[in-house]
Amino acid sequence: MSSRRSFIAASAVAAAAGLAGMADAPTEVDAAAPKGPSSLALTQARWLQRTMPEAKLSDALVEKIAGDIDGYAPVAAEFRKATLRNWDEPDFVFFAGPRADQR
Repeated sequence: MSSRRSFIAASAVAAAAGLAGMADAPTEVDAAAPKGPSSLALTQARWLQRTMPEAKLSDALVEKIAGDIDGYAPVAAEFRKATLRNWDEPDFVFFAGPRADQR
């Protein structure tokens, strides 16, 4: 990757593609919903197809990735609303090695 920005963009698209199977299928179809992914999502997915030829992404898969990008946009917006401060601690602490009670 040539820059952090391109790495982050490729990572976001790859993450959206990986999470594609985790979403629940909608139960009701909205007549006002647009058919297919947005032009921004298609542009991002096509960029991924162009910059990563070794991935051999078909046009159908690019459409699916673009749909996943659109589907997870609200999740990303909610995630960005959360703010952490320097004194916020993580919910857990990870230790590599045996458990404390096994020593």
